[in-house]
Amino acid sequence: MLKRFAGITLAVVLIGHSLIHLGIIPGGLPGPDGKTGWSGASWLLDRFLASPVIHAIGVLLLAATILFYVAGSLGLLGVPFLKERWKMATIAGSIASLLLFAVTWTGLLPNPMDAVWGPVISDIVLIGLLVDELVEHGIRVKHAPGL
Repeated sequence: MLKRFAGITLAVVLIGHSLIHLGIIPGGLPGPDGKTGWSGASWLLDRFLASPVIHAIGVLLLAATILFYVAGSLGLLGVPFLKERWKMATIAGSIASLLLFAVTWTGLLPNPMDAVWGPVISDIVLIGLLVDELVEHGIRVKHAPGL
């Protein structure tokens, strides 16, 4: 019973976290001065790629983040195909989220620090699931012959 409640709670948190990423869409969430979302600037990619390519990368990362987090949540809720894959889907969502923040950080409006909890939550989810995978599957260390 407690495990089921924890799964439902985590699923709701992951869906909420995925949807808050919609704030990266320009004008997606109303801000105090009307300017919100991503301006299109990217400290990481501006030197190498054209603006339309950077925008496309941002959109793909946003879609991947939401898709994988929602897939992980549905797996936690017991959807048959996703039930056994929820951890990998959620890990993929966390990685996409962190890449999204890396690409868009300097262009987030009105201030990137308003979004600081996004990457923090994605990091916590990613680290938690990776540690869980290590504990669940163990760490096998091969020793050299004779040791």
